[in-house]
Amino acid sequence: MEERLRIKEVLNQYVEALESDESALKSLLTENCILDSTNYGKAEGREAVIEKLRWRGCPLNVSKYKIFNFVAFTKGTEAVSSCVISALVGQEDSDYFHWFQFSGYCLNDYVLEQGEWKISKIRFQLNMLNGNTLFVRHVWGLLDYRYYQGVYEGYPICSEIQNPWIRFDEPDSLGNEKEQVLDAMFRYAWGIDHADFEVYKSCMDESADLSAMGIHNLRENINFMKFKRFKESNMEHIYKINRVAIDGDKAHVELYRYEPHRLGTQKLHKYNKNYDFYSMEGHYDFVKRPGKYPQGGWKMTKNQVVNIKVFYEISNDGKF
Repeated sequence: MEERLRIKEVLNQYVEALESDESALKSLLTENCILDSTNYGKAEGREAVIEKLRWRGCPLNVSKYKIFNFVAFTKGTEAVSSCVISALVGQEDSDYFHWFQFSGYCLNDYVLEQGEWKISKIRFQLNMLNGNTLFVRHVWGLLDYRYYQGVYEGYPICSEIQNPWIRFDEPDSLGNEKEQVLDAMFRYAWGIDHADFEVYKSCMDESADLSAMGIHNLRENINFMKFKRFKESNMEHIYKINRVAIDGDKAHVELYRYEPHRLGTQKLHKYNKNYDFYSMEGHYDFVKRPGKYPQGGWKMTKNQVVNIKVFYEISNDGKF
């Protein structure tokens, strides 16, 4: 099995442990694992990290975690992965569903120990919370909306020195063509959400058609994204990929944008808790340019919003 796929499986097991089986964390973490998180806090050493990650709010009978925007690279005995983890938790009784929802970027480091990948560092940056925060008010560090992302010194992810594409600029494998296209798609999201516009530029083609956004060129596009950041304390571009079609050096991606902190999921109740709400359907075109990252590889040539409305579908189990 390719090492990147093994990293994906470790991340699956980590999220499943957060969701329902904290005891499984012990086999996934290194002995000297480090946690740096805006909501859980900081910890060093496996037992201390497990204690921090333990759910310390009131008992739950609903707990659903999901993974989006997964990227991973390996180099020898080291690896890094990035994703967005989104969760819906709560208490459901015969009359009502009391719920709390949160999501954020998770950036993990891994090392290979006796043939098994173990998580050596966890960075989690809480970007969104919604619903009844009394579930975690006295045990978590919650978002402070007086600060804009990247300004508050407590954020655990500094993209300019920690993003996966800088960390491993020449990884063991870039994956197959589909994975490389999705890497460019998720780089696009990462660059916006972390205000790292060098990463953002690396997945955009200079000839990109951005007219659907009322924008004429890449310079205007970057200025627009910078301006948007002054309007929101946090940004989170989460994508559910529906289709990737590759024809030679061209690719087409169709996706839904998942925005759990916006209107679609502010009306959660016991009868729709098993639905995922989306706010937009988008189609993106890519072309493969010669050379290696950041000048070469798959580049976005068109960004087209096909449908803007709130729609939903039955939730999957959150696994890849």
